[in-house]
Amino acid sequence: MKRLLCALALVAFAAAPALADPKSDVTAAMIQFAKASSYHMEIDSKRGAMEADFAAPGKMHVSSPQFEMIKIDATTWVKIGGKWQQFAMPGMDQMTGAFSTAVATVKSQSDDMVVTDLGMKSPAAGGRPLHAYTVINNAGKIPSTLFLDGGRLSEVDNADGSSVKFSKFDAPVDIEPPM
Repeated sequence: MKRLLCALALVAFAAAPALADPKSDVTAAMIQFAKASSYHMEIDSKRGAMEADFAAPGKMHVSSPQFEMIKIDATTWVKIGGKWQQFAMPGMDQMTGAFSTAVATVKSQSDDMVVTDLGMKSPAAGGRPLHAYTVINNAGKIPSTLFLDGGRLSEVDNADGSSVKFSKFDAPVDIEPPM
């Protein structure tokens, strides 16, 4: 009987996931996110809800009840009041590059982050429990809670009540000029 209990304990211990450093978990998830060829975002904030699709290297489609925007490289189309307008806005590259910059910052300044493993927790908007981490930089900025699903970034909940959900990684995305 003792042998059976010992054997079961060894099997259970061997099957349990190894505990990693929370900062390494978050950094690995951000690096994996940066490698995605495309992804979908659902943004919920005090200003309202938006959805966006991104396709590397320079395509973006954002939709909200107030407007719609398509960006392909340096050309941007905005639909307001049912009419599309085209703009050549070289600075718009910053929009698709913003998250890549955040990822690079996480990689280069990981020593400036304090990451706390919260274990399994449901996001603020509900849903199944995911592995949650609180991330705050050493300057004391308001923390965000990152939710990882199998090591992949799934959601970010911010202290201001806003949230961003990520899905459809590396799925084909059709972002074409509207006119």
